[in-house]
Amino acid sequence: MTANDAQKQGLCPVDLWSEEFNENFWETIGALQQKASLGVHRQGSTPCYYATRYQDVFNVLRDAATYSSEGGVAILGGDNRSEPPKNEGRFLPEDLDAPAHTEWRKVIDPFLTVKRVEAYELTISKTIDELLDAVLPNGRFKVLADFLRPLQLKIIFTELLHLPGEEIEDWMHWSHDLFVGETPEIAAQAFASINKAAEELVLRRMADPIPDDLVSAVCTVKEIGGREPTFAERTAVVVPLAIAGTESVGTLLSAIVHHLATHPDDLAELVADPGLVPVAVEEGLRMFANVTALQRTVTRDTELAGVPLEAGAKVWTSYNGANRDPEQFPDPHTWNLHRDEVRHVAFGVGPHRCLGSNHARLMMRKVLARLLERMPRFTLAPDQTISRFSMPTRGIHEVIIDVPAQG
Repeated sequence: MTANDAQKQGLCPVDLWSEEFNENFWETIGALQQKASLGVHRQGSTPCYYATRYQDVFNVLRDAATYSSEGGVAILGGDNRSEPPKNEGRFLPEDLDAPAHTEWRKVIDPFLTVKRVEAYELTISKTIDELLDAVLPNGRFKVLADFLRPLQLKIIFTELLHLPGEEIEDWMHWSHDLFVGETPEIAAQAFASINKAAEELVLRRMADPIPDDLVSAVCTVKEIGGREPTFAERTAVVVPLAIAGTESVGTLLSAIVHHLATHPDDLAELVADPGLVPVAVEEGLRMFANVTALQRTVTRDTELAGVPLEAGAKVWTSYNGANRDPEQFPDPHTWNLHRDEVRHVAFGVGPHRCLGSNHARLMMRKVLARLLERMPRFTLAPDQTISRFSMPTRGIHEVIIDVPAQG
């Protein structure tokens, strides 16, 4: 089906890279959910069928046989937006189907179990307090630049990946630009830089592996899919391990902080009952899930939401749209810690469910609990413009909060 054919069928056209989409994000998502079974975004000459409703997204993610990851899952800012989507994977194991995907997960998953990530709990708490000790006396701080990004530097790059300290700032900068660079050229350069750094890291760990180390396990595994992984494949596994948790966790937490700063009743409820923190994290994941579009490639003629799709068609899934589908979550744009339905898809579902979900949840719970304890009152600093990005992820560029003297 061509883009013109899709529009003739009544499917709503949408330009996901446009500033109009960014400025009218939730209005557009809501209109797509109400008026069309699928939206249609044109990437070059290729129609990309945009699923924003919970059940449609769920169906795509659960059916890996029909909706393949092999053609590339990530939609990066560096993609040339006037050309068709990429047809090769760059991030492993995300861009693989079974059995190779399953075998890579068996290598990586043991380093990201609930029990394993709990080993970082003391370091996370210590780092949170060190950062808050530095910013709270000022009475005002930048949530991302002064707190969340430095926290992630320490935990993801130092503790999880064991990167040398002198390299960490560069990796963090590249991770940010890769997802939300202001231009495609900036994002493309960030990808090239982080890929080169990952190649150097892989070479070091292949030559001198560290015991009980995630990157070393990736660099020394002997067989995946019946053969030894290539150097390029090992690098393609390390890159997403480095960048996935750095941007997404900070984006989600900054959105939660922004919400609480602008909704004092919701903040007061959490301060009064800290036992609600795990529930608040799940509601934050639902409301502020940052994935606007991930790609699957149709492997055989099928139908999604009443729309016939031919083999080779591109389907883009919106996690944030699915998580605010009114058919699944009544009053979806309202923060509510007492919902009956809490099964969000912020981490995806099915075989490609997020590798780092245990780590992300731990980070978010520790951060939110400690913020509420140490700064039970905070507000949005005046005279600031809150600007957002919407592709391929949705988030706030920065938010500044005021913290009155406590006591």
